[in-house]
Amino acid sequence: MAIHLWIGLLSLSVLLSVSIQLFAPGSGLIAIISGLFLVVGGTLLTAIMSHSLNAVMALWGLVTDFRQPQGDVDDDEEGFRLFLQAANFFRRGEIRPAEAVTQRIAEPLLRRGTQLVLDGFPRDQVTLALQRQIAEDRDHLRRPAEMLRAMSGYAPAFGMLGTLLGLVQMLFGLGSGNLASIGAAMGFAMLTTVYGLVIANLLLKPIASKLEQRGRQLINRRVAHLQAVMMLCDRQHAELIREMMEEINSKQDMQQAAVALQLVSSPSQHAA
Repeated sequence: MAIHLWIGLLSLSVLLSVSIQLFAPGSGLIAIISGLFLVVGGTLLTAIMSHSLNAVMALWGLVTDFRQPQGDVDDDEEGFRLFLQAANFFRRGEIRPAEAVTQRIAEPLLRRGTQLVLDGFPRDQVTLALQRQIAEDRDHLRRPAEMLRAMSGYAPAFGMLGTLLGLVQMLFGLGSGNLASIGAAMGFAMLTTVYGLVIANLLLKPIASKLEQRGRQLINRRVAHLQAVMMLCDRQHAELIREMMEEINSKQDMQQAAVALQLVSSPSQHAA
């Protein structure tokens, strides 16, 4: 019922905007408001119809928080510290203490990988399971950015629609000689183009780029954790694992590691 309500409201706003402009053009304020309703309402309506209402609503929580909360950073550092403790216990053959520490790791991939190693799964099975989880996380993180990219194409299209409607109304008004009506129609035509370009290029595309950047950072961190779990499989010393993580962070080569594991696309593939 909710999705039908939203579709109905957005459709009503678009139809009302078009009707006002075609049949009852008024002042400049009416042109400003109706043009905004046409572009924004049309963009949201198309996004809901092409994706889903829940997906569109979920964008709000993503776009209102660009910076990673400090609590998440602290949790990640605390989780890796617990992982190193579990690695020390595992290397000494103390499985139960290692399992107790593992349950306190907040980061899901690191916790799952550690638990699989403690349960005695072979290295190749652990690698396959974690790579599959990373791939699922990658696809989940891509969807909001792809939706925003699509919406950045819808907004200029509705802006152009408003421009055409305004020009049609302006031509209809030439015979009457009503300069106020002609001016309002011309303003509507220009404003909808401006709305579409501003919403697409100054709002939707920058947000999509930011989400893509955060998604790459998260996947890169997942890949580093995968490497740490592989060292745990080999019963490497916790100090060696810590040094490996520090080296990855200092050289900033987690992106190359992700490309090597075919988890993200390389820059050359994007260029192609």
